[in-house]
Amino acid sequence: MTPRPPTFSRRERYDRVTVEQTPRCGKGLFAAAAFKPGQAVGRIRGEVKPPGYASEYCMGYRDGAIEPDAPYRYINHSCDPNCELIEWEIDGGEGEKLYELWLHTKRAVCVGDELTIDYAAGGAVRTDSSAVCLCGSPNCRGFI
Repeated sequence: MTPRPPTFSRRERYDRVTVEQTPRCGKGLFAAAAFKPGQAVGRIRGEVKPPGYASEYCMGYRDGAIEPDAPYRYINHSCDPNCELIEWEIDGGEGEKLYELWLHTKRAVCVGDELTIDYAAGGAVRTDSSAVCLCGSPNCRGFI
């Protein structure tokens, strides 16, 4: 049996994250609650796009991409991310499979920490693979 992703009420989901200005790259997504390693932060919702679609914000989803709604559209890249994208397969009943994209933590996250994913491994779709990385982590690749 495939485990089901956690569910949150709309209010609870958005109370767990905030969108704030970052010193290096505009807006970012920040923890408004503490998270344990492997904990679900929230479901990423948005418009599903066909294969080949790319934009500054889109994330790989199924065979195409998803253009995420706020607040998750503001998750920034890090070469040493504290989160990852996980695609859940859900039994929709009568043999129907449904899919959801979720943000989960990779390690403990404290209130106020910026939530990040590795765009190269996190399912984000970039139109410019030579984008300079501004993450500042000790193991930074120098590009996204």
